[in-house]
Amino acid sequence: MVKYSKEFKEEIVQYYHDHPELGYLSIARIYDIPSDESVRRWIKEKEERGTHAFTPRPKSEKPIKKNVKKRTEVISTEQWEEPREANERVAFLEAENAYLKKLIALRKEGSN
Repeated sequence: MVKYSKEFKEEIVQYYHDHPELGYLSIARIYDIPSDESVRRWIKEKEERGTHAFTPRPKSEKPIKKNVKKRTEVISTEQWEEPREANERVAFLEAENAYLKKLIALRKEGSN
């Protein structure tokens, strides 16, 4: 992972504002940055933090993450479905679906 200097990030943000016709991807390609997501984050940080952008945040200033994903419970191997059983269940559901579609089609024909 490449570390970019504060000055380089400032230059990217300035270039972005000087060339409004260019998007993140174009700027990333011009400056040989592997990801346009980096450019987007830098611009967003500059907008949010202004002159304090690209400097380490004090611990108290770090943003609180919203919508933190909780770890899902581990499924034991006893709860896994055997591939053969899964294939049979899928085949049954597909047949049931086809039957219901045919039944609906026949009822529509009968009502006409």
